[in-house]
Amino acid sequence: MVITAISDAQFEGFVSGTLFAQGWSVVFRAIDTEALERYCLSNPEQAASSLLIFSPDLPGISTDVIRHLSSKVKQVVGFSLKTNPEFMDLHPNPATATDLVSIVRGFIRAPMLRQVSAVNRANRRAHVMAVGSAGSDTGCTTIALNLAMELSVLGKSTLLIDANFRAPSIAALIAIRNVQSESGWRTIAPQLAIAEITQQEAVTIDQLMESATQSFDNIVIDLGSISGLSNRLTDRRWTSTMTTWSCDQGDELMVIARPDLLGIHRLEQVCGLLEKTSIRSALSFTLNMRSQGKKGADEEAHFLAITTRLRPLCVRVINRDVRAASKALEEKATLIEVNMRSALRKSIATMASELKG
Repeated sequence: MVITAISDAQFEGFVSGTLFAQGWSVVFRAIDTEALERYCLSNPEQAASSLLIFSPDLPGISTDVIRHLSSKVKQVVGFSLKTNPEFMDLHPNPATATDLVSIVRGFIRAPMLRQVSAVNRANRRAHVMAVGSAGSDTGCTTIALNLAMELSVLGKSTLLIDANFRAPSIAALIAIRNVQSESGWRTIAPQLAIAEITQQEAVTIDQLMESATQSFDNIVIDLGSISGLSNRLTDRRWTSTMTTWSCDQGDELMVIARPDLLGIHRLEQVCGLLEKTSIRSALSFTLNMRSQGKKGADEEAHFLAITTRLRPLCVRVINRDVRAASKALEEKATLIEVNMRSALRKSIATMASELKG
């Protein structure tokens, strides 16, 4: 729930409308400090569950008032067009709805951190791609692992991050032990390093990613399933930390789906959530395990009908290649190591060549 305390009607309307569209309930819109205090006094339970968003232009507002109200509401975040010496922790007014939602989400997750973007996207070195699964058994981890390997083969220093908290598996798939190190990642091949996000690493995820984005050319993040995405983006549990970072700070979120009935159903659910959720990361979609012939053409047409309405950055298709995937799993190796001529390996190599520039 949200309480607004903003005098500028245009900006207040922008804040209220944007957050309402993203699923927040705007329970009170104060026109002055007296009305704000009266509401909090008369509705203590509702106020205690609410985020107070204020601007220093509200009549009667002061640091003492904000300090007093901080004990009445769940959290407080302030916005202003210009700096104000009385209020030290104000955020600049967001220019877009996505910026506003990102700040509010981040503030809810970690209210002690000023959400001014822990990583400067414009000046960082790395291109960051997060890979998320629309459902289960989509090949999300296989694609993330082999995409990272292909980027490293192209001479790009690459970090592969296993952020699938439900079932971290990258280390097991390639028989790597002791993934953790003091730097936060472990080098396993020329130009390739891996990291695994545990509860301990999640606490300092902003510091880890700030260092990583300055150290590597590419970062590939395996998020696992992204079902329930909108809830995870406002969830303060450690299991949602990497998903939130990827949506707010990543360059691309690639959603993987499979073409069977359940896979398409899960994709429709995820796309429905994405249509209602503002994220900074560009969206792309990949249909994995496409069938051959007319059946495959029908699968692809259905996939495109679902995904193109979201205006994705890119839509990709990978044909089914059970033999190559099974061989890699059996030998605990990447596709390029077991059969560099396989169709699956070539598809992922093409994807990497498109990203490396």
